Amino acid sequence: MNQTPQETPPVAVGRRTGLRDAHVRDTRRALLDTARRIFARDGFQATRTEEIVEESGLTRGALYHHFRDKEDLFRAVHEEVLGEVAPLLWRRSADPTASAWTLFRANSEIYLEAASTNEAYRQIVLVDGPAVLGWRYLSDRQNGPTHTIAEYLRGAVEEGVLEPQPIDPLAHLLAALGAGSAMYVAHAEDREEARREITRCYERFLSGLGITDAPIAPGAGDPTAPGQDTTPL
Repeated sequence: MNQTPQETPPVAVGRRTGLRDAHVRDTRRALLDTARRIFARDGFQATRTEEIVEESGLTRGALYHHFRDKEDLFRAVHEEVLGEVAPLLWRRSADPTASAWTLFRANSEIYLEAASTNEAYRQIVLVDGPAVLGWRYLSDRQNGPTHTIAEYLRGAVEEGVLEPQPIDPLAHLLAALGAGSAMYVAHAEDREEARREITRCYERFLSGLGITDAPIAPGAGDPTAPGQDTTPL
């Protein structure tokens, strides 16, 4: 007597697929979390993939299934660390009356705070990011600090707050000043005093650009402040 082969119930297939997808996500998450911790602690050059695999409790095969190499893994970690600052940025939708220059100043403080207090941001984004990923990769990022600064500057020129001048080189200069300021504060013995000092120097520099005085947006940097969201400028 012929027996009809029993088909696997669709529910069982779906459950297996769901478990497999969850395992893939968990594996990737474990690699990213472990790599972030080690990159922040030791820096990119001193980090070995063997160490990441060992501390994550996974295999080299798992690592290379998700990432081509150490640089590819670093790029993914860099994107996550940089992306964590985005929800903190002050947006025009939070205060439609705020000028582009006010937004630039407010968000400069947020980046300075991140670099001063967040070890992962400082090491992975500021120190290792340019060396590992390259200047062109970072400067061309549509959601990177340099591109964002350029947008603020163009808005400030349109609003008559900033004198017309070449925007792209100025944006790169201000981005470099911001990174240097953050590193100065981060490595100072008295970070509060260092921050006050660097702010005064920064103000003197900006005063030569033909910018009128503009206060920092109230509540800037506070993710719980009313109106804070992630709507693009």
